[in-house]
Amino acid sequence: MNNVIQTCIFVALAIISVVAAVLTNDIGETDTQQNRRSIAKQDEGNPVFEGFTAERAVELKITTYDDLTARIKSFSVKRDGTGQWVIPSHNNYPADAEEQMGSAAAAFSTLEVKEVIDVDSGAHEDYHVIEPNTDTLDVGTDGVGTLITVTDEEGKSYSLIVGAKVMKGTDAGFDPRMQQAYYAARRPDSDTVFTVDLKMAIFETEFSKWIDTNLLGLNGLDVRQLAIQDYFISLNPEGSPIMLRRSNSSMILDDVDLAWKLDNMVQYDQNTQEPFTIELTENEELDLDRINILQSALENLTIKGVLRKPAVLRPDLKITPAAIADVKTSETLTQLGLFGDPNTTVDNLMDLKSANGEIHISMQTGIKYILRFGEVDSTSGAQDSIHRYLFVTTAFQPNMIPTPAYTPLPEAGPAEPNSEGSCQAEDPTTDSESTKEAEQPTLTPEQLAELKETIMRENARLKEEYDSQLIGAQNSVRILNSRFADWFYLIDETTFNKIHLTNNDLIKARSSELGDGLPNLPGLPGVPGLPENPKTTPESTPDPANQ
Repeated sequence: MNNVIQTCIFVALAIISVVAAVLTNDIGETDTQQNRRSIAKQDEGNPVFEGFTAERAVELKITTYDDLTARIKSFSVKRDGTGQWVIPSHNNYPADAEEQMGSAAAAFSTLEVKEVIDVDSGAHEDYHVIEPNTDTLDVGTDGVGTLITVTDEEGKSYSLIVGAKVMKGTDAGFDPRMQQAYYAARRPDSDTVFTVDLKMAIFETEFSKWIDTNLLGLNGLDVRQLAIQDYFISLNPEGSPIMLRRSNSSMILDDVDLAWKLDNMVQYDQNTQEPFTIELTENEELDLDRINILQSALENLTIKGVLRKPAVLRPDLKITPAAIADVKTSETLTQLGLFGDPNTTVDNLMDLKSANGEIHISMQTGIKYILRFGEVDSTSGAQDSIHRYLFVTTAFQPNMIPTPAYTPLPEAGPAEPNSEGSCQAEDPTTDSESTKEAEQPTLTPEQLAELKETIMRENARLKEEYDSQLIGAQNSVRILNSRFADWFYLIDETTFNKIHLTNNDLIKARSSELGDGLPNLPGLPGVPGLPENPKTTPESTPDPANQ
């Protein structure tokens, strides 16, 4: 009996112990969560990153996640060893990021914890603050945020996962007009979710937002000549390049009326490739609207991507016959749409022609841009996203800078008239010359020397200004070619069609200022459809007395 009682007592104590353990664990977990929340609440109003200053930022990395393909997308901007901002995710292409990077770093340095909203990892999906990481994510994962990392000059990184927007003031009884949007966020090494006041527009991941979008850096008003070479190069069945010429056209801007004039227009017979000149008829004129669109497109030329040139390509797009004969080199260039032109060989270097023609833009500043249009990028998708390779070089064109009009130095002044009388009759044939000399003031030697000195100073100023323009143009060409030396670009097909025009694009029917028909104006004799002038009758003759 005693054994049975003892057993029951032990069983009861065991049950009590289990219940107590369960209750104690629940209470412990609750206490732990409350403690974590209490501890996290102490960060409200404090900086998200202690010790970070914007001036020390040297790199910004933005990582996003595509939930449809389960792919991580990363964009970064950093300062290289020379102090230049570059884009590592795009082959270290130079970035125009000084101001934008400053804004991003400043936003991080002033960031503070507004309100702690959760301390449990189970809430990460709800607030979209799951870290974008391919090692832990599957296709279709929801709730992934944007990881922003700023690194300082000492190599220390400051990271934040930014998620969904959270509206402050949405509780019952709050005025909706007082609502303010914050972002849910957390540090990658912490489960605590809090709100931050952050302008996410600063953290752009689009390549074009971080570069100088004005690729050419030209002013459309400085364009003075345009030359369009429309041709197509492809490989024949034997694998050799063959060129099909279509047309050449050139236009010049008249300096007097600032209107575009046709300089030359040549069309090639598509069967014989024989050239013939096109003359505009009385009913044709240049399509100035298309030329204006062309100028605007050049001034605002926007690139969609950038790639490093193959090592075999020189900055001036010239190549040796030996290099072009290499099979691998030839295949690489053919894919880009570049072909050697043996007819241009000078000093063992030949020009590279592009598959889809070229355009030359001459500026009044003495700079000539040469744009060559290559093949379509094979990775282009639908019709609205076709991208074409573009190769850019510049050349010094001194004849585009007007030569100064120097003032000639005056000759010696007219001789003093003979004070003594003369009986010799004046030659009537010299009357006009004498009159001209009489009209010119007589200068003393001192006045003549002063005038010459003034003219010489002005001529020297004009020459110095002219020489400065020449040197400036040469330096600009050097800088531009250095900028284009290592790169070729991607432009969309719409832009290509704006800047590479055919003869048909440049010509339009001349429009009449009066339109198709003439207005019904009485009193114009001899014009069909209009009434004749009324006949004059004696009754209609005006009375001279009343005039």
